[in-house]
Amino acid sequence: MYEAAEIIRKEREAREEERRKRYMNEVERTVALINLAQDYAMACRIRAFVEALESSGNLTGEDLQRIDWAKKKADWYDPIIAREDEFLGKRNHEKRKDLKTEYPWWQ
Repeated sequence: MYEAAEIIRKEREAREEERRKRYMNEVERTVALINLAQDYAMACRIRAFVEALESSGNLTGEDLQRIDWAKKKADWYDPIIAREDEFLGKRNHEKRKDLKTEYPWWQ
């Protein structure tokens, strides 16, 4: 009788552990999705800003350089494109805000 109860207890613990692992995996995947979406939203905001600049007309050479630079930053932020930046390196899109780059001051 003790052996049967022990087997049942161990099976229950194994099921609970498996459920805990699956739950934690789901939490991690959800957080990563939110982080990806936030980076994508920022890339879209930058692109919208660039579009507004481009449509303003009467752009100088400096403006055009700034626009080109901003487009590259949008591609760096965009998890779909995931462009590596010359100075900031690769962005870890799935990580939380303070771990996205190797420079903790860069959010």
